[in-house]
Amino acid sequence: MENIYYNFWVKVIINAKKNKSEGEVWKFPLFVVITAINSLNLFVLNLCLRILNIDIFSRMNFFNITPGTIMNNLMIFILEYSLPFILLNYFLIFYKNRYVILIEKYPPDNSKFPVIYVIISIVSCFVSLICYSIFM
Repeated sequence: MENIYYNFWVKVIINAKKNKSEGEVWKFPLFVVITAINSLNLFVLNLCLRILNIDIFSRMNFFNITPGTIMNNLMIFILEYSLPFILLNYFLIFYKNRYVILIEKYPPDNSKFPVIYVIISIVSCFVSLICYSIFM
């Protein structure tokens, strides 16, 4: 049985390496983009739960360096939604170049799963924000 998470990362890495032929330039931008997409998905899940009046994710009220500013909200978003995926993606994919082993284990195919995943993630974010603004 294939691991969807690793299979996704292998497809994304192969595609990124194919487009960037020089050195290790592809790692950091790819890491940031996929982590941001994962964070948006967690944010969408949180918005959907809030629409249903289920509050599992509590706001980090202890992090108020500059209350009410964009910088404070950005730092809260990074700590609440991005940090879990930063740790997960780093240690499962990039730590000690683990992606090399994963590329051998999960041979890539020509499916468009990563592109479809990114498009669905972005569209679902916009739809959930619209629904949240209507129902809340």
